[in-house]
Amino acid sequence: MFIIFLPILLMSFALIIDVGMMYNAKIKGESLLKYAKKEGVNIEDYFKINEIEIISHETNRKNNSTCDIINFRIESIFGNLIGYETYDIKIEDC
Repeated sequence: MFIIFLPILLMSFALIIDVGMMYNAKIKGESLLKYAKKEGVNIEDYFKINEIEIISHETNRKNNSTCDIINFRIESIFGNLIGYETYDIKIEDC
């Protein structure tokens, strides 16, 4: 019984780790974006300094405020086992 459930248990732990990494990256990205906007720093340069490569950056105006939408990519640790080498993260600050 243990031999049957061991791979399922290990894959579950791997999935938990990857989801945690995605959540951590999203929180870090949101924090960097808010700080860059607050301090008036160039957003793309600030992300590059913090070793995050931006895939796309859009700036829109909504209701007299600036809305920034940033997409970036992080590498997977265990996602390679199921075919995901990277995860795309999208953050917004409106």
